[in-house]
Amino acid sequence: MLYESIDGLNKKISKLIMGNDNQTDFDEASKLWDHWIEVGGNAFDNAHIYGGGSMESFLGKWHRQRNNLDDLVIIGKGAHTPNCNPESLSQQLTESLERLQMEKVDIYIMHRDNLDIPVEEFIDVLNDEKQKGRIKIFGGSNWTLERFKKANEWAESNNKSPFSILNNNLALCKMINPLWTGCISSNDEDVLKYLEKTQIAHLSWSSQGRGYFLPKDLCQKIEDKITKDESPWRKPGEHSSGPLSCFDSEDNRERRKRAIDLANELSVDAQNIAGAWSLNQTFPSFALIGPRNIREIDTSLPSLDISISKEKSDWLNLV
Repeated sequence: MLYESIDGLNKKISKLIMGNDNQTDFDEASKLWDHWIEVGGNAFDNAHIYGGGSMESFLGKWHRQRNNLDDLVIIGKGAHTPNCNPESLSQQLTESLERLQMEKVDIYIMHRDNLDIPVEEFIDVLNDEKQKGRIKIFGGSNWTLERFKKANEWAESNNKSPFSILNNNLALCKMINPLWTGCISSNDEDVLKYLEKTQIAHLSWSSQGRGYFLPKDLCQKIEDKITKDESPWRKPGEHSSGPLSCFDSEDNRERRKRAIDLANELSVDAQNIAGAWSLNQTFPSFALIGPRNIREIDTSLPSLDISISKEKSDWLNLV
């Protein structure tokens, strides 16, 4: 496992971060998390909305049983649409801490932005929670560069702590259609330049494009399954969050081809090249993974062993 630091934390964070959004059984989740610790992982991404709170409760029970909280980096998320406002943020943080059986989280991330609320109101409440000792550092997920910069500029000019983390999609395959309403990609020239200049940490979700870099037949199976599973609640004509619906384009097919070519040279899988691309940025970069079993943890690990130069990174990204 590789680790990197983020300003404001006294612990190093594993470059791969365990996403806790798909475990429905405590015993199975425990096996998964035990293996995660064995391979060197120490970071866990949680959200108030995941599993109606069950995911947070599972993790709270697990770390109590293992007595290992001091060794972990816990990320909490809240304020998801439609409850994206300062009042809901504080209320949901209280509920999340109770479920997690913790007094504070290492990192707190707003799950969405609300353009109807001035950025200073969010910065104020996040600073209040930090002063109360309930969070150490904080960031924003699915925030535009414009709003993110505006929030940090206001924080710095008013002697407040700014966002330390941006948590958008950052995948070699550029997002063509948002997975869900409000999803934002950081694979954008202006965003990447800003992150390089400021050295603000980035946590990427769906860094491997939800299976876009797998062999075509497997990618199609994932697409079909997601489309079927989401059909009961998607609106007529609305696309699913599958890899082809959200990432397939002529440019992305070329990126995938180049990833396959490089993978063949290095005797790895194309998805490992995609993962390595997200990790090998010119700023602190981490990737959230959502393994459903131990095998999916193990198949993500080779990305850590692949070094990609800036020149090769640009070539992969068609820059």
